[in-house]
Amino acid sequence: MTILVAYDGSEQSDYALEMATTAFPDEQLCLAHIVEPTAEYGDTGGFSATIYQQELDNAETMLQDVAEDLPDGQSATTVVRYGRPVHELLSIAEDEGVEHIVIGSHGRDGAKRLLLGSVAETVARRSPVPVTVVRNQPTAKPPERVVVPFDDSEPARAALSFAAEQYPDADITALYAVYPPSEVTGAGEAALGDIEDWADRLDEHTETVLGHAASAADRNITTDTVNGNPAAAIVEYADEHADHIVMGSHGRDGLSRLIMGSVAETVVRRSPTSVTVVRGQSGD
Repeated sequence: MTILVAYDGSEQSDYALEMATTAFPDEQLCLAHIVEPTAEYGDTGGFSATIYQQELDNAETMLQDVAEDLPDGQSATTVVRYGRPVHELLSIAEDEGVEHIVIGSHGRDGAKRLLLGSVAETVARRSPVPVTVVRNQPTAKPPERVVVPFDDSEPARAALSFAAEQYPDADITALYAVYPPSEVTGAGEAALGDIEDWADRLDEHTETVLGHAASAADRNITTDTVNGNPAAAIVEYADEHADHIVMGSHGRDGLSRLIMGSVAETVVRRSPTSVTVVRGQSGD
């Protein structure tokens, strides 16, 4: 397996590298740095080709130094590219046969180019392989409490399977966010009747969803529910109960409450802990 680590020399990219070496100690790393275009990247703007090449060379030297300091037994290739970070990171992942991407939640400006939170969110949304967005400095051991938002969709099942396999010693909680589906959140008497009907079926449906989570995990897990807007409720729950979140990138509507890409993106942006986003196919 090859693990792509987005690295720009920032504190957050150091955290991403620590996470990668902790979670994947026996895997090949691919350290990637993207030199991002700016308005000054032309001679008329005061940025000469010589300075541009120097930045590329500096980036390659930085990555080589980082690769040499990796723990014993772990090797890495390095890739430096010029372009837009999201496009280039996804392109590198495809070219290098990457099976997992690890990226910090934000970076810093200057010669060590930005890895903005928006870049991490967009990579997580578009990547066909799992993406771990690292928020804080990781511990020296795998997470002990993993929360998997679960709505019984195929992406949620994929996320739960990933968590069970990747974190075999962790306490895993399948979390169902109880929130009325879109067809019952309109206005007027009809919507009120729909809400009442949905509420009558809610307990049975919730029990079914969480029962499916327990069987899908193929191991002992905990199940729990939260009420309210899914993204906000997941983040609030994780703040007290999680060292790590693993979630599907999208889901389906209806009573199987959606874990939409927008929800995953919001959780990535607001989560107090690191998040792994697993791509899955939604079902009907």
